[in-house]
Amino acid sequence: MRPTDTAPQTPATPNAWWRFVLVWGVGLGLLAWMLTQVPRQAVWQALQQPSAATWTLTLMGLLLSYGLRAGRLQVVMGLSDRHGTAPRLGGLRLDALRVILMHNAAVNLLPMRAGELSFPYLASRELRMPMARAVAALLWMRLQDLAVLVSLGLLCWPTLPWPMRLAALLLVVVGWHASVWLLQRLHTDTPGTAGWRTLLNRLHGALLEPHHHRLATWGFTWANWSVKLMAGAWLISSITGVPPGPAWTGALGGELAAILPVQGPAGLGTYEAGVWGGLHLGTGIDLRSALPAALALHLCFLCCAVLAGLLAWVSGGRFERSASAKSSPSVAHSASASGNPD
Repeated sequence: MRPTDTAPQTPATPNAWWRFVLVWGVGLGLLAWMLTQVPRQAVWQALQQPSAATWTLTLMGLLLSYGLRAGRLQVVMGLSDRHGTAPRLGGLRLDALRVILMHNAAVNLLPMRAGELSFPYLASRELRMPMARAVAALLWMRLQDLAVLVSLGLLCWPTLPWPMRLAALLLVVVGWHASVWLLQRLHTDTPGTAGWRTLLNRLHGALLEPHHHRLATWGFTWANWSVKLMAGAWLISSITGVPPGPAWTGALGGELAAILPVQGPAGLGTYEAGVWGGLHLGTGIDLRSALPAALALHLCFLCCAVLAGLLAWVSGGRFERSASAKSSPSVAHSASASGNPD
């Protein structure tokens, strides 16, 4: 028996256990408190209220956002420059789409953004990318997401005067370039075990990667979040009756709340609080009126993410079997041509 076969597993530390309890407790407790503020019948009515056309537009917007995210991944990882045999749909590599869908499902289901850890594994397995390269790409995409979400909030917040919008946007741009400059200055090639030094090195690697700075990555990021927020705002507006502008702030509040590290399972509780917070700031709507729409939006996004991730996982196995079947005849032909017996 190999030595590694008998190596004991590392038990969970007390700190890890308490973090787990804290995260699930905060999320479920917040959700339970909010559910006491609104009857379940109101949530069921909220799910039935949107028309078939509204649900169709919302789902189409979500599907389009998945494709835009896969397009960004294709650019960020330099997949367009690789001439492989991966199937494509309109120029979009289906292996990149599978990575996005499975990763999105994990992020939506696991608490504390733990699903992010699936991306390096999926990129390594599906796209044949080194782990370090995948981690750098993930960090870069999350930095882009944060910058674009903040910028969209400043551009579209209903009650914010335009001079303040422009000043805040300028601050975001200056802060972005200042952060890039600072990270480049703080970078060191000295190996170390400190977590902050490892993070700085990975951030620096992400900043130096030429594919990350292509204009298309920013275009895909802006398009993705614009489409997803419009889909969410359309659904919120149809349930609550508020105008599209304030409904946009509700959808944005939910996405910003999803970035927080302390979340319950599947983001339940924190996401709804973010949607209500955005709606309340935009319209002054109370929790009882906003919560059914927030729950309906969250359930819609969550179910779509899980179903799409499941389909991606199933189709991945089918593609692997198909590729193996196609490669078998060529291997057998090579063996017979070289005179090797079976």
